[in-house]
Amino acid sequence: MRVIRAEQLTRAGGKENHALEQHCTHTARCEIAGITMELCTDVADVARLFALRYADHPAHKEPDFRYFVGTVRGGYAFWCAHAPAWRWTQGVLPPDAIAFLADSVALAAIVRFDPALASMQAACVELGGIAAGLAGHSAAGKTATLLACARRGMRIYSDERTVLRNTIAHPYLRRNSVRAAGARLLLADQASDPKRDLLHSEPQLSIKTCFGADSIAEPAPLRALFVIGGSGYCAALEAIDTATAMPSVMRWFDAHGDMVDRATRAISILNGVQCYKLTLGSPDESAAAMAYAMMRVAQRP
Repeated sequence: MRVIRAEQLTRAGGKENHALEQHCTHTARCEIAGITMELCTDVADVARLFALRYADHPAHKEPDFRYFVGTVRGGYAFWCAHAPAWRWTQGVLPPDAIAFLADSVALAAIVRFDPALASMQAACVELGGIAAGLAGHSAAGKTATLLACARRGMRIYSDERTVLRNTIAHPYLRRNSVRAAGARLLLADQASDPKRDLLHSEPQLSIKTCFGADSIAEPAPLRALFVIGGSGYCAALEAIDTATAMPSVMRWFDAHGDMVDRATRAISILNGVQCYKLTLGSPDESAAAMAYAMMRVAQRP
């Protein structure tokens, strides 16, 4: 099995790509945090798959900018006018892999289009009028925990990336994937869960499909951050300071500007955010611990 990672993309010059734009006639639009992007590509299935992945973000206006994905010798090019251009140089890929790579760079282009935007690798939920991020590496258990949060009545922004306009969280509703282990944990948690068949039948889930339109959170201030610190016999919380939380945030933090600008922005966003180390128990136990902490934070002035 071939593993495709976004880290395998390489930076490239963008000027030579302009001649390819006339061939990128297949399009898909999405609107994230008020910014509308149109993906333009010369591979029809890539546009179709991208539109499916962002079906919960329909565009309501003309695009603010266009992002291009084109076939070049030895691979594919990814570029737009205001963000770094990227190349895949390791040969032909199936459309779903190309769409995955396009997805990995598209949000960065949206964030860099508007200096007020930032994003970090963290799931995000809302309860009591405040938003909370759930940070951890890609196999840490974010999605399983987030779905358990939704089952407890929390509302959802994203299973993977927290998108912020200044300090206000906005929905980022890509269709999300649940690993087999996460699905087993959720099903073991509640044998009578009405979503049981859905978890088996759809490898990529829509939060709206699973829990209804009311499960999608409205923009709210980020007031809490949970950093996953492994798993144990039961869920446990430990208050930590901003400096302890920063490494988990900065690894994949993105905002307008250079590295110093992004670090300064991350510190500014976390100012006033209550940070916790979360040791995971079962998904429902972990969701209950998060809910308890979030209600405490929401009661503070």
